[in-house]
Amino acid sequence: MLTGWKERELAIRALKAFEENGKLRENLERLTVGLESRERAFIRELVSGVVRYLRLLDFSVERATGKNLKTQSSTVRNALRLIAYQLFFTGVPPYAAVNETVEAVKRLEGKKKGGFVNAVSKRLIGFNYKGEVEKIKDYYERISTLYSFPTWMVKRWSSFYGREEIEKLLNSLNQVAPLFLRVNRIKTNLEEFSRLLRKEGVDFEVHPLIPQMIRIKGRVSVRELPGYSEGLFYVQDPASYLAALLLRPKPGELILDVGAAPGGKTTAIADLTLNRAKIVAVEVNRERGELLKENAKRLGVENLEIVITDIRKDESFTKRFYKSFDKILIDAPCSATGVIRRHPEGKWNKSLSLIKHNQKVQRGLLKASKELLKEGGTILYSVCSLEREEGEENALFATKELNYKPNQIENFKEELKPKLNTLRVFPHKNGMDGFFYGKFKI
Repeated sequence: MLTGWKERELAIRALKAFEENGKLRENLERLTVGLESRERAFIRELVSGVVRYLRLLDFSVERATGKNLKTQSSTVRNALRLIAYQLFFTGVPPYAAVNETVEAVKRLEGKKKGGFVNAVSKRLIGFNYKGEVEKIKDYYERISTLYSFPTWMVKRWSSFYGREEIEKLLNSLNQVAPLFLRVNRIKTNLEEFSRLLRKEGVDFEVHPLIPQMIRIKGRVSVRELPGYSEGLFYVQDPASYLAALLLRPKPGELILDVGAAPGGKTTAIADLTLNRAKIVAVEVNRERGELLKENAKRLGVENLEIVITDIRKDESFTKRFYKSFDKILIDAPCSATGVIRRHPEGKWNKSLSLIKHNQKVQRGLLKASKELLKEGGTILYSVCSLEREEGEENALFATKELNYKPNQIENFKEELKPKLNTLRVFPHKNGMDGFFYGKFKI
């Protein structure tokens, strides 16, 4: 963790770019290309950490230094955030956190700005941010600052899931998500793949509830894991795989996957049917469709047709497949608030208008899918969202407005507690991403 000023300079540049375009992964990839994996991981941790705790860091810097961050240059502002994050949340010694970051500022904006950051940042060393947060009187403002979320988001979730749950949920969304692999049974099995990991000295454990899932312990590069290029596994959270499991695909069926890229659920369906089902994978974005194609090829998926279209608007697609599919998986575009632990920038780019827009799209997909499903067929609707509008309200819309029938989630793990035909999972309760599932039939 003592990597030097060069890495911190790149971290500051990535944070400045994030301020401009709201993108995290793309900025990191662009700025760290060609670096060694250790340096890349260090920069990623710093930048992701600052974005994750942005509100708390800004509050703390302003309280400790008396400076208004909005009036500072972008370089100075992000350097102070970076120092605060290192002091509060990492094991970096204070001298390294301050000195190396100050050196990065000097390289970016000269000695004067570097001297300013050096002088001001000394007040952050030993600063009791928790004590300062405790002084905030309003409960929602206080916990929103402490866990670093927008207040409107926290109030909504508290109204949905209860005040006794909210801090557990917020804390879980701030944890770095574990790395899970789904063993690809088209090419191997759990026992064989486990032997391979042990042989290569990879520390792992098998998921206690979800079959074929392995959690990798420690920090590793996915592409360097044994079996990556051969397609022996797919990186996938158990909650994502659960959508395919709840669909219960069978060999010989014609199955539609809506919103299929990058291919986690599509390839899971192929895995569960051992390539003996015909899958039509629909994606609106051509570039993401290419990614789906690459992943399917690497995993040895066959009987797959990829169609770039929007089923809500494509009459020729509806005509071609009218009442044809045995099963439909709708992996609907959503606010993705359930995967904030994987994408901390998601805290700052959501809005109520986005959630309402998503709901319209989701309902359009549910409506269009009804024209494509066989009598007696199954639809599994899933979103990686914590929002009721994108989950429970759409499940009600499907039954009340579209006349879908509830399709009971049966023979499933009692620990996951499905409610007839719907299920919610959470990081703090189930150790997986936040997802909603609704299962229907006609």
